[in-house]
Amino acid sequence: MSSSNLQFAGWTAIIGGIVGVVGFISLVLLFVVGEPFGSLNDFLSIPTAFLMLPLVVALYRLHAPHYPVASLLALVVGVAGFLTTATGSTLLLLNRIDFQQSLLPGIGGFGLIGLWVLINSVLGLAGGTLPRGIAWAGLLLSLTPVVALVFMLRPESVASALSGMAGQATAGFQMNPFVAALFALGALSYAVMPIWFIMVGRLFALGKLGFVVGAVAAS
Repeated sequence: MSSSNLQFAGWTAIIGGIVGVVGFISLVLLFVVGEPFGSLNDFLSIPTAFLMLPLVVALYRLHAPHYPVASLLALVVGVAGFLTTATGSTLLLLNRIDFQQSLLPGIGGFGLIGLWVLINSVLGLAGGTLPRGIAWAGLLLSLTPVVALVFMLRPESVASALSGMAGQATAGFQMNPFVAALFALGALSYAVMPIWFIMVGRLFALGKLGFVVGAVAAS
């Protein structure tokens, strides 16, 4: 990738991260106020997903020279994760699927995005290609989304828990403490991960990452 392409990937990641932060705020407002903030969150996840794809490619190019297999896996997982979330949100907004059905692409996509962050963070630590603080932050933020992939097997339980949190269940609704902790950690990851996108995007945009790729390719 040329320097201009890497900078483009950085700026789109910054914009995508900002949109993601607004999306999280709208999700919080959904649980406090209700609609239309849930629909706004679903809508914003679509441009966020497409804005992040250049960063997926940029991180692949950053790590591919030394970790070709792992970086390719991250590329596939990242593209699949972002496109899955965008597809699920689009189908939900078009009323092609209901809320419970949307949890499969929603949680699955979030989990794959977490796995993408996890792989790149590990590669960043191993190869010194990412600042250690950012790499460790990505590693910690990605753990809960990856664990969330298991919940794809029980979407009805997740739907019930979310409905209870939103005040849509009976007054006697109580969440299992372990599940509540996972939801809290998942919400933290969902809230902070867009900031991680912004931080990594900023490094590309300022020319602090990725330009070594062009030198390696030219040599």
